[in-house]
Amino acid sequence: MRDLSANLWRDLLERHQRLHIYTVDPGADAMASELVPLISRLGRFGLWFADGWSASHGKGKLPAAELLQSLSPGDGLIVGSQTDFSRTRQIVRQAAAAGAATIFVFDHWKNYAAHFDIDHLPDTIVVPDEISLRMLTSALGEIATDRVSILPHLAIEAAADRILSCGGAPQPGTILLLLDPTEPDDDLGYDWRSTLAAVSDYVAEKSLAHVLVKPHPRQNVSVVAGEIEALRDRGFAADLCLEDTECLIARAEEVWGMTTIALNIALAAGRPIRSFQVGRNAAGVRASNPHIEPFVISQSRH
Repeated sequence: MRDLSANLWRDLLERHQRLHIYTVDPGADAMASELVPLISRLGRFGLWFADGWSASHGKGKLPAAELLQSLSPGDGLIVGSQTDFSRTRQIVRQAAAAGAATIFVFDHWKNYAAHFDIDHLPDTIVVPDEISLRMLTSALGEIATDRVSILPHLAIEAAADRILSCGGAPQPGTILLLLDPTEPDDDLGYDWRSTLAAVSDYVAEKSLAHVLVKPHPRQNVSVVAGEIEALRDRGFAADLCLEDTECLIARAEEVWGMTTIALNIALAAGRPIRSFQVGRNAAGVRASNPHIEPFVISQSRH
């Protein structure tokens, strides 16, 4: 962790004698992984509870079912962002009933209002920058202002530092495409299959080099492979790639994607990016984030 970031986070963490963590999704898990060493150095680390993806990755985590019985009055509970918004609201209410303070940590730039019950907000809401603060206040109203802390996005910083430490120049002509697990039912105006097709058209028009396609962790790899193969038969120079995302970003000359946070990491590591959101509707616009908006391709090339 960068020294400045550690100092900024320390001020918040030292307000609590004991800090527990609750995570579900990969972004929250990545943030928590950066926070645990700092909390431990402060002598305040309690227990890490996890559901879903987070529970099955890494060691030292307890089942989330044991969380409530472990909370004591005066404890702090760091709650990571997850897509099950109702579960987040439930955890915040239950922690408050147990006398514990909640610290909700955003690891992205969207869905600000969806996470919370306005009558049971977390005691502290951590956002990564001023843009987030404005978006959060717009979504929740002034009632949230006094609860917000702007603190560095530790997972993005750490990932960018690891990529930059790899050394060596990107491989010329290597394009990395990072997929999201979006489906037509998500009603964004586009999905991962239409995005693959749009990228295929874009590559053909621009006569670009080889594309490495990295599925999202929640995607079925064989299904993605089948879609790539079908497009390859039409001339799409692409291959499925399951290597570590950071290593792939380090190799790539450009990084393309949809709305994954890994595009923010690539930007932080100095890689050019493109965000394919072809055909997006109003919901698709809301699902994007302001840092990647300047790089969005939303219109078909035909």
